[in-house]
Amino acid sequence: MKRLLVLSVLFSSVFLSCTNDPEPEPEVIRSYCYLYHFIPDLGSVIWEVDEAEVPNAQLYADVFLGGVILETTQEEIAFTVKHPWTKEVLISQLFQLEQDKYYNVIVGGPEADPTLLFKEIDTSPPMQGMVKFQVLHAIPDQNLIDLYMGGTTPDKKVVTALDFIDLSDPFEAKDIDVRAAITVSAHSEEYNQDSVLLTSVNNEEIITGANYLSVLAPSTFEPLSDLTTWMYILPLE
Repeated sequence: MKRLLVLSVLFSSVFLSCTNDPEPEPEVIRSYCYLYHFIPDLGSVIWEVDEAEVPNAQLYADVFLGGVILETTQEEIAFTVKHPWTKEVLISQLFQLEQDKYYNVIVGGPEADPTLLFKEIDTSPPMQGMVKFQVLHAIPDQNLIDLYMGGTTPDKKVVTALDFIDLSDPFEAKDIDVRAAITVSAHSEEYNQDSVLLTSVNNEEIITGANYLSVLAPSTFEPLSDLTTWMYILPLE
């Protein structure tokens, strides 16, 4: 049985009965996925979820949100990423989904050897006055990185030695620190101004109490374009 990834940004589905006395529909078992594309040099990709092709190609740095219909409360589902023109399979992997849980599914890395990341989303709310983050390092040709929020002293380092196409553990930061400044640098034991890759200040759009996936990546699919911090709001309980 093929599963349908229902993209909330594109359409919704309604099930209707053709009989005069419709019988109750059986409970639909779903999990929820956020799909992201961060392959440099590739403007878009095509996703398949358990052999069902998502109708629209996904642009670089875009996000698709949807529900995956399961047959049981826990099930392995295949996620496949294809080239938008040749339809060549770039990568395909099985991941286990559970009923009513939320997941990030991210494709990144070089086109010749991409990586699929699959992580359950931590939906527990942050403490008062805090913001929850999980960070993805998607800066091409850059080894380990460090991330600072609210300054560059050792106590402001929130992520240490994050590798390329890797996700940090979820963490919380003070909202005033995040709004003040986010600094990304090449990894070092002590802060080095010459190693700074990206600085973002006056981040007033950050919402206190929110949950974010933050992706450090080029601002377009051109690998040499300016770096930026992509922010995606994630669900909370």
